Amino acid sequence: MDLPAEFKAKNVMVEALAAGVRKTQAYYANTLKVQMVEAYGQLAVTHAETGKPVPAAYVKVYAKGQDGAVKFFKDGYTDLRGRFDYASLNTPELEGASRLAVLVLSDALGAVVREAAPPKR
Repeated sequence: MDLPAEFKAKNVMVEALAAGVRKTQAYYANTLKVQMVEAYGQLAVTHAETGKPVPAAYVKVYAKGQDGAVKFFKDGYTDLRGRFDYASLNTPELEGASRLAVLVLSDALGAVVREAAPPKR
């Protein structure tokens, strides 16, 4: 089902309710292309239409532990090439993580949320 035109350029939470079943889905309006390189814990952000790198996009990473607890892991900004290393830290916190949630946010181009497995050490 397509979103109404007035919501296509906005971040919205879509909710459907039918026959007693409720489903929700986040829709993030964006023109970002995020390429995850899970083996190395890196990502590259480009403009979806032009293919140009997106520098200074904010990246925030949360880690889900083996016990199911979710906590902040790392944040920062993409470099001039639109790249960000989302898995490297000088602490062993990633060793207990089972999944990572990665938010990529650009003021001008929108937001994207991705999930990834932590890279093998």
